[in-house]
Amino acid sequence: MPKLSRYKQIPPGILLGFTAVIWGWTFVATKICLDYMTPLELMGLRFLIALPVLFGIILTKKARLDFRGDWKSLMAGSIVIALHFYVQITGIKYTSATNTGWIIAVTPLVMAVMAFLILKEKIDRRAIIGIITATIGIILLISKGHITEFKWLSSTGDWLVLASAHTWALYTIVIRDISRKQNPLSVITAMIIPSAALVLGIMVFSSDWGEFTRLPRDVILALLFLGVFGMALGHWFWQKGVSRIGAARAGIYLYLEPLATTALAVPYLGESFGIYTAFGGGLVLLGVWFARDK
Repeated sequence: MPKLSRYKQIPPGILLGFTAVIWGWTFVATKICLDYMTPLELMGLRFLIALPVLFGIILTKKARLDFRGDWKSLMAGSIVIALHFYVQITGIKYTSATNTGWIIAVTPLVMAVMAFLILKEKIDRRAIIGIITATIGIILLISKGHITEFKWLSSTGDWLVLASAHTWALYTIVIRDISRKQNPLSVITAMIIPSAALVLGIMVFSSDWGEFTRLPRDVILALLFLGVFGMALGHWFWQKGVSRIGAARAGIYLYLEPLATTALAVPYLGESFGIYTAFGGGLVLLGVWFARDK
């Protein structure tokens, strides 16, 4: 196994950018899995796959799991992250992966405002210009050039995905302080455990586990991707990045998610791609670049 301590030398921008791309691809993987299981089952299986990976890394790094002085923040984070996953996965079931990616891109706006109001974090001029530029790109993308129309908010799935942008912003803020004091790897592991116990407990009585042994290969690969990369490594890297540059600036990198989603969803799921997607996506990238941490 490579020396995992090397991630400490990786610039936070690379950690956050890599994570955003991985999370953009998770929307496609989620669509694949939802044809064979319920949102609750997908959530539980992601936890089930992620936890052994996280514990394996913890043993290798000899990280500690001691949160006696932070149990309130830990439980709050666990509740919020469980709510976030359930709301988002349910939303994806009723909308497209591409639509999900672009709706989720409003998260940095929500996060920056919440960080300013709750954490009193400052938003500098570059970040503001970057947010404005990327937001124009998002509006162009979701409206397909018809700026005054917002049909992307007309379905239950879209509304739920939009709600998950708010739950994610809240989660990032809730865990900021504890991730600065504790090992980020230990933080995400400790937060997943209570949620996983609850969801898997429900699945014991409500799911047909035999069906999971007969899943197609692409669904199994999608599940492994969601658990190992989307859940375990992704959240570890994200928390490390947030602890180093703050919630507001970290949120800027989430603008990469819809670009990653579109790049995979178009060829794999056959979702549409047009001139407004290309131009709007370019503005999103420009905004991310301009608001980057120097």
